[in-house]
Order: sequence, then structure tokens, then C-alpha cells
Amino acid sequence: MKLFWSSGFKMRTSEFGELETMADRNDPDFLSEGTLKGNKVVNKTGENIGKIEKLMIDLANGRIAYAVFSFGGILDRGDKLFAIPWQPLTKEVREHSFVLDISREVLEKAKGFDKDSWPLTREELSGIYTYYGHWPYWQTVVAEQTWLRGEAESERMARMGRTTGRKYPDFLPADTIKGQKIVSIAGEDIGKIEELVIDLQAGRVAYAVLSLEGFPDVSGKFFAIPWQALQVKFHEHAFILNIPEFTLEKAEGFDKDNWPVTTFDWLSKVYSYYEYEPYWQTPRL
Repeated sequence: MKLFWSSGFKMRTSEFGELETMADRNDPDFLSEGTLKGNKVVNKTGENIGKIEKLMIDLANGRIAYAVFSFGGILDRGDKLFAIPWQPLTKEVREHSFVLDISREVLEKAKGFDKDSWPLTREELSGIYTYYGHWPYWQTVVAEQTWLRGEAESERMARMGRTTGRKYPDFLPADTIKGQKIVSIAGEDIGKIEELVIDLQAGRVAYAVLSLEGFPDVSGKFFAIPWQALQVKFHEHAFILNIPEFTLEKAEGFDKDNWPVTTFDWLSKVYSYYEYEPYWQTPRL
């Protein structure tokens, strides 16, 4: 698969002890992307059928557009990879696995793709969602807006058609996003993305973990930043952080070796400080 950039940044989960602590909790709401990738996937009877290779992030809203699977075990599909919606996945933390609620018959007939040819467009992904019996999340929002405006179906399709043929991809692997540099609104390099923390139920990035440079008292600290505050700049191989510098200078970070246990109460305070509306309070975002 050819992406706009490739990241040489590699991070071991063991480097950050709190991530392992989060994974050991019973039924946590949030886990880091680093603890999720590579997890085995089992069917509803507990049989091993494969593993998660990557999580593809929707750059527009931080949703997990799809998980990339390799199928082995009792469901050997060779060298093919498969795009699976997040909805039929249930995390079993104590088993370090995901339960996939899709029948074997459906999976055996599913169309895979070569490792060098990934389905990165919404049009292709829409067909995959339909095959597995799930409504694409971005079409749910569009359909509701269409109904409210009274827009004709032909008009809606014509408008959506204008979004095809984009120069840049809609989705990128989470492990490609991690390690990318962060620039300020003024265009100065101020840090990088260290990790993405995932809301398991919502299937989206709850927040990005950033290391920052050039601010007082930030040495050895990480910062939890809402996804909405990040804007990808493909031609710069970077993300713009849409937060004023004076806000960052007073932000409360955390020690990189002592991560906070993520709760909605804690996360709500983070979003409030940066003046972004929590995604769980925004219907169907």
C-alpha cells in the first residue's frame, strides 16, 4: 500500500507502563492503539480466526473507518487482508482478543485485498459495510441532514459524487499517524504525536497523546489533545494543532511513565480546557 507518507517511528507499549495498566483493568472504556493492534480475533464460539493488523482512522472525525484483518486459524485466507467495520467487534480485555460477530459463511465469501492494494476510498468502503450488513457511519449523518433539508436522492448522490477523486486519502493507518510532527498555527514545529487512545465503544480516537517542545515545564510530559484540534497537512507531512500557544503553555500534562486512567469525567475536563465539545455529546458525529 502506498500512502502519502510512511513513518519510521516505532513505539513499544512497554515503554509506557500506564498503557499496560489500562489493559489490565476489567472492561476499560479506553485503550491505546498500541495495545489493540495485533490482538487476536475469535468467533462467537471462541475459535481463533485471525488478528488485527491495523486500525484505519477517518481523518475528518477520528472514527475508526475499519480494522484491517488477516485471517488464519480455522479461517485461513492466505495472504489476503480484509477490511472489517468496527461495529461487529467486541473487545475481550482479559483474553487480549476481539470477538467478531460475523458468520463464518460470510467471512469465507468476503472479498479480500492484496497487501499492496488497500481500499482507501469511501466508495470502496461503502460496499464493504453493505456486504457485512452495516450502514456506513458517514452516510448515516448525510441521510439525516438530507431528510432535514428535504434534498432529493438524485441531488444527494450528485453532491456526494463531487467528493470522489480526491488527491489525498480519507483514511490513514493509526500507526502511520503516530510519530508525525505537530506544527503550531504559526507553522512552527512544536512536537509530535506519540499515541492514539481509542474509545472502544464509540470506535474512534478519544484523544491524541502529544509530546511538545518549546514550552515551559514540558520536559518529560505528554498532553492529551482532542482529535478535533488536529488538522492534517499532507504536503507538510504534519498535523496543525489548532490551539493557541498561550493555552498550551498553561495546559496540564502528565508524566510519560505515569499515564492517567482515562474516564469520561477526566476527558470531559480535557475537552473543556481546550474549548472543544466532547464527541460523545455530539449526536452521530
